[in-house]
Amino acid sequence: MKAIVKWLLKLLARTARPHLRTYGLLQTSKVFNRSALVWNPGGERVLVLAPHMDDEVIGCGGTLARHRTSGADVTVVFLTDGRGSGSTSLAAAGAADAEIGAIRKDEARRALREIGVEKIEFLDAPDGGLMAAAARLASRLRSRLDADRPQIVYLPFFLEEHPDHRAASEVLLEAMKGADLAFVCHGYEVWTPLFPNCLVRIDDTIEIKKRCLIQYQSQLAESDYLHTAIGLSAYRSNAFLGGTCRFAEAFCALPVADYLALYQTYRLGR
Repeated sequence: MKAIVKWLLKLLARTARPHLRTYGLLQTSKVFNRSALVWNPGGERVLVLAPHMDDEVIGCGGTLARHRTSGADVTVVFLTDGRGSGSTSLAAAGAADAEIGAIRKDEARRALREIGVEKIEFLDAPDGGLMAAAARLASRLRSRLDADRPQIVYLPFFLEEHPDHRAASEVLLEAMKGADLAFVCHGYEVWTPLFPNCLVRIDDTIEIKKRCLIQYQSQLAESDYLHTAIGLSAYRSNAFLGGTCRFAEAFCALPVADYLALYQTYRLGR
């Protein structure tokens, strides 16, 4: 397994470099000045895949806010129904599964409104069972991809520990079979720090990210994701020397064909 991961890291760094616009190399030594670029989000057509309500904000909320400031067209697709995964407090309060899902969908709408995103779709796979539902969701995601023709697709990186997060790549793989589409995948981190080849400064949008996360009260009741998500963004600023950045988000950015090839290699090697 270690050999596979080492090979993946070398390959993604080498493959991604020609496909990222260079706005400035990180002023660091060793691995980062060979493999990671600072990138400025613009007015691209953007599609976000989020297994759960709040993954999109934790992984790329500050970056999405920068996209919207530049006039980008952003669609967020939630893959699961939000009924499971940490619903202890709501269940204790007597909320039924359907009610829990409705609460979290409402939270998602309010969170994304803080960013200025109104285009939202819920595919409603069972929370915790996304991998089993991947083939069934593929046609619906394919329809969205064909309609939006995104230039960038954000999704949890396939090395994430949570099985639903890894399964987002499986849904995309199924949806892309036979497709004539070209875009860049930006794998984001939620629970599992990744090896980035692309970093985005979010100093100007960190307060928006905080306001988005605060909308997810049902999630925050289970764990202080506000603390950990903002802490992760603070940690990522460590790649910038000289105090030039306080908060950043990190991605593995690859053309979709390369991203899915890496995912398949990882999946077969597990």
